[in-house]
Amino acid sequence: MTFFDNFKSTELVAAHRGYRAKYPENTFSAFHASIGHCHFIELDIQMSKDSVPVVIHDPTLEKTSNAKTMHKQMGIKSLNVSDWTLLQLKTLDVGSWFLAADPFLTIADKNVSPEKNPQNYRQTIMTLEEVLLHPALRKLPINVEIKDHKGKQQHKHVTETVVEVVKKTGSAERVLISSFNHDYLVIAQSFAPKISLGVLQDYFHPPDLIEYIRALGAAAYHPSERIVDGQLIRRLRASGIGVNVYTVNDKKRQKELFSMGATAIFTDFPELS
Repeated sequence: MTFFDNFKSTELVAAHRGYRAKYPENTFSAFHASIGHCHFIELDIQMSKDSVPVVIHDPTLEKTSNAKTMHKQMGIKSLNVSDWTLLQLKTLDVGSWFLAADPFLTIADKNVSPEKNPQNYRQTIMTLEEVLLHPALRKLPINVEIKDHKGKQQHKHVTETVVEVVKKTGSAERVLISSFNHDYLVIAQSFAPKISLGVLQDYFHPPDLIEYIRALGAAAYHPSERIVDGQLIRRLRASGIGVNVYTVNDKKRQKELFSMGATAIFTDFPELS
């Protein structure tokens, strides 16, 4: 069984970092809000100082937490996620920043009313294990993106640790592991060949793309929307490789990609048609 066997329908919609247009990204509130609006969610993994996979996109805590006002009183000089223990990370508010930033202007446009559900904007960081075991999210398929940890002490064991959590929680069949660091995919394949893999690519395609993806043992290719076209999608799909395109917020472009044969699109505004 592969990740794609979780779905009866085609033209899959993935909630990019949850419903991040309306709720703080990579938090329970964003994941929970996406239920019923997507086929699966996507989240990002950084590693804490004590090597716990935690759900946050950036390698630093500056943008999506109150760490800048907390780190000195906690005696921590660095704002890098990898320099904070899980216990320290759990003291942070990783949701309220959304109210001031309003990154998608959904509050300004009155598409979001924070005063009605203020608890959705005061969030604590989640571990990958907490997400995979949460009763409200237990059946939701999840794309787990492992962020690049090159230059950090966690680099050597990040993939193995993530795979261990996926296996420990009995989530192998509903998880797709992806990364821009393709070495991580090789490691994941060696530790857990039954977990589906996605090859993330941003600015260009690797040479001999189909052979490259097959050599990694991946089930899907995850190209940026800017480097994808119909010919590429059709060629990959004809070879049995899924094509999941990121990040596509324009409805017209989503329809175009699906008409070309795209398997899934990642969007900040998940909405099932």
